[in-house]
Amino acid sequence: MMAVEYFLEELQNRIKKCNACDFVKSFKDESIPEHKMDSQWSWWFKNKFPCEKEIYYTFFKYDGKSNIVLVTLRPSTGWVVDTADFMLANALKACGLVRERFELVGDTFVFYEGILVTDLIKCRGLAKEAKDRRSIEKALQSACIKFLREEFDIVRKCSGKEPKIFTMGKSGKYQRLVRDILWKYKDELGIEIKSKEDIPCISFHSSMVRASGKYNRYIEYVNEIRNALRKLGIST
Repeated sequence: MMAVEYFLEELQNRIKKCNACDFVKSFKDESIPEHKMDSQWSWWFKNKFPCEKEIYYTFFKYDGKSNIVLVTLRPSTGWVVDTADFMLANALKACGLVRERFELVGDTFVFYEGILVTDLIKCRGLAKEAKDRRSIEKALQSACIKFLREEFDIVRKCSGKEPKIFTMGKSGKYQRLVRDILWKYKDELGIEIKSKEDIPCISFHSSMVRASGKYNRYIEYVNEIRNALRKLGIST
């Protein structure tokens, strides 16, 4: 097993056992980063790929080479990825941040690999109900910050570089909230930034964003990510 896979698997096992807050009471196994494929979908994967075990999947897998980290607010609790996830993946691919894997590795189907895509709120339980700033800050336990720090340290150790961080949210409010939390805990996270405005934000191309008409063309979404990367000193 590659070092990065060992580090991330060991960390994820500890995250799954975390009981730092009440949200863990509604934790669902199918909503961890390596999701257990729901039975209505796993049959298709078992028919397409030689595997006798339970089927899991991970949408974005860190490759241990990149030092770029995309931080979102809270985890997806869906069992199967949707069009917004693929819109993001293809936009990241167009910017050279991820590449298609589409391969069964052991019992886990990997869709894309490249940069580290992670969440501030690690619990996959009632965090999905965190609708406002107060409930989100309540959900964000110190344990979450410590786990995120460990992820940043894994990036440092594997890439040999300091993490370059940008954030994502479904609206400007949530984008700024992620940025504000990173700024608040910058010392605990070990990140060196002069101001919170130095952390670029992008949108999650969800159905809400599409319905708002913010993006008339897919290329505008790609350009938003490219502009965020330029702010980090990365050209694509």
